[in-house]
Amino acid sequence: MADDGGLITDAMRACIGTTNPPVELPEEIGASDVRRFCEVVGETNPIYWDESYARRLGYRGRVVPPMLVVQFYRRVEDMESGGGSRSWRLSFPPNYTNVRNAGHQFTWLRPVYVGDRLTLHQKLTDIYVRTGRAGVPVIYVASETEIRTASGEAVVRQTSTTAHLPAGPVREGAGQAQT
Repeated sequence: MADDGGLITDAMRACIGTTNPPVELPEEIGASDVRRFCEVVGETNPIYWDESYARRLGYRGRVVPPMLVVQFYRRVEDMESGGGSRSWRLSFPPNYTNVRNAGHQFTWLRPVYVGDRLTLHQKLTDIYVRTGRAGVPVIYVASETEIRTASGEAVVRQTSTTAHLPAGPVREGAGQAQT
């Protein structure tokens, strides 16, 4: 076991491998959700706009843009428990209040369609400590999320990592453009 400086407690370690209760989107994905998203981002691919065109290409129906699926995931994450490591009720050292995104990876398994109702299944996969660029220990929390249809078919797998850093004064010039 790597030396974590006592930052990771036995209670935190016990959470590794645990899952959260599934979280269901409050409603199916509607055509208006897709239309508004496509209008905002300037998406013009007809598989997102035209059901008959999508069917001619072999899709079951009108396709939901992959990044809209991610946006729904974020909305549910915010609605439920604040998402990320907070949903496992991890207790970090008191001064570790600076939380940052340390990476996401998505694997798209099949298209999501207008009318699909999605459910999120999350699992905490790891907690570890590494020394950050500023020379302070950083607690990393890794998780996997599987997004499934109402029938249980997996459509997206996501791995995510958050970095938990101690709060403190910002070093002069950190995150600022130098002139």
